Amino acid sequence: MKIRIIYISFLFFMAGNITGQTLDEYLLIAARNNPDLKARFQQYQSSLERVPQVGALPDPQLSFNFLLKPMERFSGEQLGSISIMQMFPWMGTLDAAKQEMAYMAKAQYEAFNEAKSMLFFDVRSVWYNLQLLELEVAVTHETMELLKSMERIAIARLSGGSQTGSVQTNPGKSGSLAIQDQGNSSGGMVNMAMASSSSASSTSSSSMTGMSASDGMSGSGGMTDVLRVQMEINELQNNLSLLEDKRSVLVARFNELLNRSRQEPVDLRDSLEKVSLPFDLSVIPDSILSRNPMLHMLTQEGAAYDARAEMNRKMGLPMVGFGLQYDLFRKGENSPGMMNGMDMVMPMVTISLPVWRKKYNAAVSEANGMKQAVAYQKEALENQLLVSYENALKDFRDADRRTKLYKDQAALSQQTLNLLLVQYSTAGSNFEEVLRMQQQLLGYRLSHLKAIVDGNMAVASLERLIGR
Repeated sequence: MKIRIIYISFLFFMAGNITGQTLDEYLLIAARNNPDLKARFQQYQSSLERVPQVGALPDPQLSFNFLLKPMERFSGEQLGSISIMQMFPWMGTLDAAKQEMAYMAKAQYEAFNEAKSMLFFDVRSVWYNLQLLELEVAVTHETMELLKSMERIAIARLSGGSQTGSVQTNPGKSGSLAIQDQGNSSGGMVNMAMASSSSASSTSSSSMTGMSASDGMSGSGGMTDVLRVQMEINELQNNLSLLEDKRSVLVARFNELLNRSRQEPVDLRDSLEKVSLPFDLSVIPDSILSRNPMLHMLTQEGAAYDARAEMNRKMGLPMVGFGLQYDLFRKGENSPGMMNGMDMVMPMVTISLPVWRKKYNAAVSEANGMKQAVAYQKEALENQLLVSYENALKDFRDADRRTKLYKDQAALSQQTLNLLLVQYSTAGSNFEEVLRMQQQLLGYRLSHLKAIVDGNMAVASLERLIGR
């Protein structure tokens, strides 16, 4: 116990001298500063103080007797007496009581380990979500830059379309045609002034009118493209604001776990990487059953109840007391004995008679019943832990599959988007397909990051079940 306390205290001391840079260092800081964990450790230390309490003998009894009027005895006149008595429980009773408290202290230590595992899980969870949020912000900024590039292309095409749509002929010649495409925010209106003196010029006027209308529709479509891109940019800006609000909440939660100021900056220099399993899959179930703190706690509680039953059986046996009585005398006028006026010392032996057996039998039955209840709790917990293991393993495998899938999908979407952007910049077609593919690429990139975090969270759950 003392070695364990020294080790934990040394761990806390070392954690207090660390400046947080990595996740492991932040875990040490949390172990050092978290008030709930410190409370659990203090409870464990306090429970160790129960061992010497129950292992001590009952307090001896010291009594004084004084006679208001000296009593005539054969050896003189008795003035009073002084006696002291020490009771001794049946052999093994105190040892059983000490064992019970020692097992209960070990159970408190396992409760401390469980609290530490939960704290580490919470720290890892918030850390991974902070990493995910930072990467989401970065991906969103990259997507906004891409949309701004698309906006510039759309504006360039809109400007180019309005220029080519302006066609003028010489108004001084007979049969001239004057067509002007006056572009506005919605693509412009087309005003036409035609003058013809022959059927040939009328035919030419009709042909040029059709070309001008087509250019007007192209300008309207270009402005629509610009507006749609701007709408997408506004959506992403709103998402960035939401992510910033979410970041402040996560930072406050992370600092709360470390018992620091809520505005304390969090260093996220570690990149988001896929975390490997702590053990081989084939040995993880056995590791959970052999290392889980809650199972260890129930094991210690069962041993404590076993020791309590033994203590209650011992308490049903007689207690033996040894004592000494000292009688005070003075010489008496009517006492002819040779010991007239001499004080007397008398050894004493006391034996308790535990005749009321029901309370002792009930105490033994209570301890045995609690031990059986703990055994059932342990069995139920083992089943729950194995189910939790299967669930975490399912999440890990699913995250692994999604990580590979979304990585490949993002790569294919990027290639497709590049081709569509080239087509749009040269031919001005498939703008809706460009936007759709851009949104799909953003979704795949975010889903890929989320899959990595889900896999890391599954590993963190397995580590929590193992007690790490």
